[in-house]
Amino acid sequence: EVDERVGAHGEVVRELDLASAREALQRVHAQGIRSLAIVLMHGYRYTAHEKALAAMARDIGFTQVSASHEVSPLMKLVSRGDTTVVDAYLSPILRRYVEQVAQEMPGVNLQFMQSSGGLTRADNFQGKDAILSGPAGGIVGMVRTAAQAGHSRVIGFDMGGTSTDVSHFAGEYERTVETMVAGVRVRAPMLEIHTVAAGGGSICHFDGTRFRVGPDSAGADPGPACYRRGGPL
Repeated sequence: EVDERVGAHGEVVRELDLASAREALQRVHAQGIRSLAIVLMHGYRYTAHEKALAAMARDIGFTQVSASHEVSPLMKLVSRGDTTVVDAYLSPILRRYVEQVAQEMPGVNLQFMQSSGGLTRADNFQGKDAILSGPAGGIVGMVRTAAQAGHSRVIGFDMGGTSTDVSHFAGEYERTVETMVAGVRVRAPMLEIHTVAAGGGSICHFDGTRFRVGPDSAGADPGPACYRRGGPL
């Protein structure tokens, strides 16, 4: 926890203790951690302290710094904090993937699907916008395909290996700004998708009290029992 406080109207209740913050960040950096999420009480609106901490963190050597006023500049500390942590966690993995794809396609106008159903340039693609980008692409594809067949009202059922995504379209894309993904509050524009934690590879087992499906998955090799390659039920 950082020793500071800015009030709801921008008054500095307690000055940011940069010296103790630097010491704490250096301890974390020494442990090998390189990804950081910064979330202060009213940082969404009064950004000076978050900016100072972010600059310090980059100076110390953190390679991924997600500040809440940039990631989710809205009220509600907990959901803003969850979203910032998700962004700090996913963005480095995503950046490595994007750079790898870009290297294989030099000179190409590379764009990625976001959870909102819209496209963005590769260098603007962030972790918080990628969480449901795959299912979002499925919805956009479903709607365009259905339109070509003359249907304007469709229900999407998209089963993968570990989860099933259900969606609805009745003439316009349904979107939400805040949603729960795997128990984490994420506040970013997303298509309205209901995810059930049971997919084609989800393993069925009895835990001694009740019958359960997942969350562990059979994977692709040997796959579930129906592949006839000795996999689990």
